[in-house]
Amino acid sequence: MQITGIGINADGQHLGGSLTQLAEDLAFFHRCGFDGVELSLHGLDVVSGGRLRQGQVDRVRAITERYGFFYTVHAPDQINFAFPQSSMGWQPDSAMDRDVFAASLDFCAAIGAGIMVYHSGLIALHRVAAGLDDLPEEEALARAREREIADLSDLLPLAAQRDVIVAMENRDPHPWEVATLRRCGVAASQLLKYHAGMSIPDLVAQVEAVNHPSFGLTLDLGHLFLAANLCGFDYLEAIRQAAPYVRHLHASDNWGRLGGASDSLNHRIPFGEGDLHLPPGWGAIPHVAALQQLPNYEGAYILELRPRFFEHFRKALETARQIVDRAAGAREG
Repeated sequence: MQITGIGINADGQHLGGSLTQLAEDLAFFHRCGFDGVELSLHGLDVVSGGRLRQGQVDRVRAITERYGFFYTVHAPDQINFAFPQSSMGWQPDSAMDRDVFAASLDFCAAIGAGIMVYHSGLIALHRVAAGLDDLPEEEALARAREREIADLSDLLPLAAQRDVIVAMENRDPHPWEVATLRRCGVAASQLLKYHAGMSIPDLVAQVEAVNHPSFGLTLDLGHLFLAANLCGFDYLEAIRQAAPYVRHLHASDNWGRLGGASDSLNHRIPFGEGDLHLPPGWGAIPHVAALQQLPNYEGAYILELRPRFFEHFRKALETARQIVDRAAGAREG
């Protein structure tokens, strides 16, 4: 394992389109000692209506160039080639998703980011939860997988031209998904069928089907811990299954417990519910053991932490360095 640098996420909601906030955050991250920053594109207003706003890109680049950070980019979460937004509420239409994806690649190239994170599209429940669609049958789920494969296959040559690796991220479970299945008369134990973006074997199958050198996985260790605990699969074995395909790492901490009805961190943190993005060491994830399952990984280690924990970022970086050193030392021993 070779961790090339430890980075921190620039939270999109915290940025809220403010380049003043971006400048302040990058200065703070620099003082903390981070090696790199993952920029949430959806917090920078550099893409609108699927088009790149070149003037805004230039302003962002003028800020990012002040520091010697490596940069990675998190594309908008809403991009989904498997279950794209429907045009006028009718048939699935990925045209806008494709435009946003391509514009996001252009932004990566503009700031010199070598990794772009894309959330797996294998989540079939958003429109069902909104009452716009019925729960999909097997045939519809299979078509969705093929749509994602086809669109990514078409777009990855653009990534290669821009020297960008697209790294598809595994997703995490939410209470609203379980509630949606329950309303449809389906047990929570069936969640992986309708949210295969949490399943490492399903993501590996997508990567193998696309079969492009500019495509791999972002392994989110926090998401995987939540999914493993809810769905009953082995956490470390799932990491081993992902290992040959991992191009990027996200790390945070949580307690492996599904969230409750509240979205408020004030309510969830005391009970350890959901994807809390805690600093490492605050939850139950076996960080050292997780990294030991990735002996051939070479790349960044991105801490994805809530802005709520800013005053703990220096300590989180220190802890992350200790985790990496312990994982490397244990494997060498």
